[in-house]
Amino acid sequence: MAATLENIPELTLLLDPVVPVKVYPDIASKNSVEKALYQMQPGQLLLIWEETLLIEAEMSKWDHRVEICFRALPGNSEFDIGDAIMAGVPVPGDGLMWRLCPVMSGVLPTNVGPLIRRTDSEGVDYHVVATATAETGDWPYP
Repeated sequence: MAATLENIPELTLLLDPVVPVKVYPDIASKNSVEKALYQMQPGQLLLIWEETLLIEAEMSKWDHRVEICFRALPGNSEFDIGDAIMAGVPVPGDGLMWRLCPVMSGVLPTNVGPLIRRTDSEGVDYHVVATATAETGDWPYP
């Protein structure tokens, strides 16, 4: 998902050119989402895995929930970034919005939720786009 978002020209124009997309490292020695959110820089997307659910009603598929968190660069709007995430078309690509195509083999297109505002531990606002990406079936893949 991070690589796909980095390939959306309209989005990357709104982000920090040095580190536009960062993935939260789920490493035992660094487990502090709160700290990562506090350290998130303006103009940066921070992708955070939230949960994985087994959807038994849909033939035992796994559904992976990832949040795309961000702050705008000074003078820019979080809503412009949110729009660029929602409607972004990666280049190279097939000309479709990224959320209409699988981000990798073995998964369905990503469901993109609402753009919401949250506040970090220091009282500073950031914005979030919640996503859910379902696998095409249960493990193991053929």
